[in-house]
Amino acid sequence: MNKNILEKEINLIQDSTIKEFTKKTLSNTPDYFFVGMASSTGKYHPQCTCRKSGLLIHVKRAIYTVNRLCDGWGIKGIDRDIVLSATILHDIAKVPSPKENSKITYTDYENHPINAEKYWFGEKETIMLGIDNLAKITNCIRYHMGLWTPQSIKKEIKDYTLLELIVYTADYIATTKDLITPVDNTDGIPCQCENPLENELSSKCGNCGLEI
Repeated sequence: MNKNILEKEINLIQDSTIKEFTKKTLSNTPDYFFVGMASSTGKYHPQCTCRKSGLLIHVKRAIYTVNRLCDGWGIKGIDRDIVLSATILHDIAKVPSPKENSKITYTDYENHPINAEKYWFGEKETIMLGIDNLAKITNCIRYHMGLWTPQSIKKEIKDYTLLELIVYTADYIATTKDLITPVDNTDGIPCQCENPLENELSSKCGNCGLEI
């Protein structure tokens, strides 16, 4: 499995400590992050992310968006690197929905923003990163779902820090169904929905079963 698929996005991070933390955390991330779908139903996500490795496409769309938001809002230096790292890592704890895998509980599925920190690479890396920077990355991930944040940690949008708000906004925009970005069919993540229909009477992809 190619866990370097986000290398281009990681290289947007300028601070070497934040970059190394992000890279090593990704190496510690469960395989589902690299092969799973952003959504099994397509109800709240665009078609290009509702297939095998669609979660990676979603992350790439979010990074493309967050980079543009940082440009527009003048976010630079360490703050920009924190936002980029959090966006890259925001869904690393996402698991299949209970509909995809009956062994998964809805709590596990809903709490992926909280569970992400389980995969921080190690004590050495987190110490190098610094308590303040680690806390900012952690909180950007914890609150990336905004209005849909797990109830146990939910807070009002007006109480978000600027960095938390940027990550949430980018993630929300990245789920827009009619938004087309340059990363929607990234090399190395082939679109399975280009396959023929199941049969002439079907409206579903013969490979992944999604409506096309």
